[in-house]
Amino acid sequence: MQAGKPAAAAAGACPADGYTGSIVSASARVCVECVVRCPFSVAHDYAEDFFADAAAGVELHVPLRDLAPTRGGQLRRRVRLVAARRPDEHERGRAHDALEIDWTAGTRFFPDFRGHLRLRIASVETTLLSLEGSYQPPFGAFGTVFDLVIGRRIARATLRDLLRRLGDAMEQRYAEFRAGGPTGATGPSGTTG
Repeated sequence: MQAGKPAAAAAGACPADGYTGSIVSASARVCVECVVRCPFSVAHDYAEDFFADAAAGVELHVPLRDLAPTRGGQLRRRVRLVAARRPDEHERGRAHDALEIDWTAGTRFFPDFRGHLRLRIASVETTLLSLEGSYQPPFGAFGTVFDLVIGRRIARATLRDLLRRLGDAMEQRYAEFRAGGPTGATGPSGTTG
């Protein structure tokens, strides 16, 4: 996956992270992006299939190296993840769909998340994935301060990991289609391999 490839020039670039509300009830916003080797023509279908497979529950990971210099390891939490295609009213012009993403962790230590996955054409063979959303830092003012210090880094690392796994799955499925892969793999023209 081309996760390190800059995506700022593409449409749908992430806005700045931030907060809304008072310090006690602040809602934190985060956004991550990456470019994947998968044509836009099949990207929504592949993303929907990934999230349908994850609907029973998915384990989200936070690589500890994203939080502090370590020798490895991860924080993990199983969440219930729901995704649904909706009209994207984020930008004017051509109508687009977005996937509304919601997850529930069942614990205050790993807050619930609500956001949108937007897909845009990056090139003929690539798609820009932009995952943006918000969560409520737990524990009031203390949680907001924690979020400013490290919590937002945890949230961003979690979203990056989810986007990396989604991108890897999309790229693998498209590569299988191009190689004449598994039956049922849908390609750009809607044909199966």
